[in-house]
Amino acid sequence: MAKLTSPIPWKKKQSKKEASSQLLSNQLLRAFFHNTTDAISFSDMDNNLILVNQAFEHYYGWTHEEMKETPFCFIPTEFIRETQQLFDAARTMGIHLTNYETIRQRKDGTILDVNLTIAPVCDENGTVIGSSCIARDISDRKRAEEALRKSETKYRLLIDHTQDVVTIYNTSMERIYISPSVEEHLGYSAEEFHPPSRLQLIHPEDLPILHAYHQKILATKQHVQFETRSLNKDGSSVTFETRGIPILNERGQVENIMFVSRNVMERKSSEAALLKSEGINRIIAEYTDDLIMITNAAGDVIYISPSHERVIGRDKPMSQVTLDDVHPDDRHLVIKHFQHLILSQKPGTCEFRFQCANGKWIVLESKGVPIMTKQGECDGFIVVSRDITERRHNEELLRKAEKLSLIGELAAGIAHEIRNPLTSLKGFIQLLSPTLQDNKLYADIMLSELERINFIVSELLVLSKPQNLQIKSLSLVVLLQNVLALLASEANLKNIRFQTSFGKCPNIAGEENQLKQVFINVIKNSIEAISGNGEIRISTRMLPNRQVLVRLADNGCGVSEEYIAKLGEPFFTTKEKGTGLGLMISSKIIKDHNGSFQITSKKNKGTVVKITLPIAEDQIGSS
Repeated sequence: MAKLTSPIPWKKKQSKKEASSQLLSNQLLRAFFHNTTDAISFSDMDNNLILVNQAFEHYYGWTHEEMKETPFCFIPTEFIRETQQLFDAARTMGIHLTNYETIRQRKDGTILDVNLTIAPVCDENGTVIGSSCIARDISDRKRAEEALRKSETKYRLLIDHTQDVVTIYNTSMERIYISPSVEEHLGYSAEEFHPPSRLQLIHPEDLPILHAYHQKILATKQHVQFETRSLNKDGSSVTFETRGIPILNERGQVENIMFVSRNVMERKSSEAALLKSEGINRIIAEYTDDLIMITNAAGDVIYISPSHERVIGRDKPMSQVTLDDVHPDDRHLVIKHFQHLILSQKPGTCEFRFQCANGKWIVLESKGVPIMTKQGECDGFIVVSRDITERRHNEELLRKAEKLSLIGELAAGIAHEIRNPLTSLKGFIQLLSPTLQDNKLYADIMLSELERINFIVSELLVLSKPQNLQIKSLSLVVLLQNVLALLASEANLKNIRFQTSFGKCPNIAGEENQLKQVFINVIKNSIEAISGNGEIRISTRMLPNRQVLVRLADNGCGVSEEYIAKLGEPFFTTKEKGTGLGLMISSKIIKDHNGSFQITSKKNKGTVVKITLPIAEDQIGSS
């Protein structure tokens, strides 16, 4: 058997040209053999390593001399027999093996993945005298492939188990993949979508949208986002929010397109419910008479309801919360309330007086509520205020009614107890009067005072029990003329003039004596308020609400503003000898007649009393 001594066959007789060419070829072969990064080895027919290059020693860490002694030192034990069979096949059958992947072991124990190319080596006569092996380290590639395989497995698991519906299309818009999650959202299994032409995922009406974004991805290679509908197995429509993602190949061209679709039906329902709720809340905010104001944490107004213009006449939105329109006496209460609101971050209520754009003062009941974020921080405040002026007025009227009722009960007892001895005193004085000729003046004074006491008792009795009103049709003008005639002499003594302006008006419904008492009380108060050379103006006017207005105005001393609210209260009077019952009784009589009684006055300028009375039923429609 011929021995393999060199991988390059040499001829004995050569020309110079052939020798020179052969020399150059040998040099090139030697340079390639020793400088290539692949591990190259030659072995004889007995598997003895005859020649190895530097890369071979570098790959495995053993020298050529060490490998001569232990030829299989770089082959793991479990791969020795496999290696022998490969080389035997090359030597005995002349088989060329390429890209055969196997395992090798370095001297330090490190395992390498290698790719082997094995070929038989022949002599000049074509006889196989050994074999060559080129080994290439593919450990990095193997690790990359394993990482890729794991990554593909991981992402496959992610796609297969995601709640979103994942579909992949090729550039021709043919579907090549759909995730199993489609069954959860549409009722179809993923198998029912194969082949791709069997079922259409996108609602037919939305197919143009999908095709448009498909073309956009191909043109721009950018992500896109849009909404489309799909048909459920039960025929209902399901809305998806879809993100289109281009999948590029190594040349940067779009190879496939992946669409990730998320079911947004729940979100759509929530948005619709929220929109409806916001619409309802906006309607409430815009049409309620409550004053709604929303501020941020710094106190800047970010919303103010239209009711502010209707209730307080503010036609321009506020930019900052101020206390300019709050009554000076109530400002400290408002400040204290909001300080407590900020510190405690709990709702609170405060009442204060507020000045409208027209200068009128109203009473507001305000409830402040902090707006809290999820992190527990105060993001602003909602302040809801309500005009409770009328409620407070009604409560005051109720208190007065209760007080009047209590006074009535007290008056009934007092009147009963006084009248009995009063009758006796009056009778005995009248009986003794003829015998008191020398002191007749004193007797007359006593009788006059007793009459006054009797008058006061009579007024108390008006308060003590409901009066049986004999309501009938009366001529208001005639009634007023009779009262003025009765009081003319008293007015003349003080040089006071009556000026009347009685327009044509229908009869009123009322009880004559009680209404006379009211007008007598009012006009006598005016006479007593005028020091002299004054005038009292009495006028009547029809009102559109089936009532007649009687206006009585004087230029007397008037009443200061602080006392106006107290007029009509029991035993409150500004007159030196007054009882305070006249106006109270007059107000009660007018109220019993379903009318109204209003007093306005200014100090040293005079007083105006406005009385309204209903028109008699048989006069409705006349003028």
